[in-house]
Amino acid sequence: MSRSVPLEQWWSSLDEQGRAEALELHPHDFVPEGLAMELIMFGVRVEDVAVAHHSGRARTVTFAQPAELTRFLAGVRAAAGGS
Repeated sequence: MSRSVPLEQWWSSLDEQGRAEALELHPHDFVPEGLAMELIMFGVRVEDVAVAHHSGRARTVTFAQPAELTRFLAGVRAAAGGS
């Protein structure tokens, strides 16, 4: 597994449901805003790629999946014997 202290700390903080949801991300998927905020709080750099403004003050931000997250999740899957 690729070594990233921030990602390891983030992963350790997740419950089983959070880990399962993270593992559902495919390598080219965008990162949901809530997950992006969690990663940022742990010091992982996450790039926003689009901001869509809606009526009023609501907004939606699309985040690119960081390469280090893609590698980390691939390592977790490999260690578990998954794809």
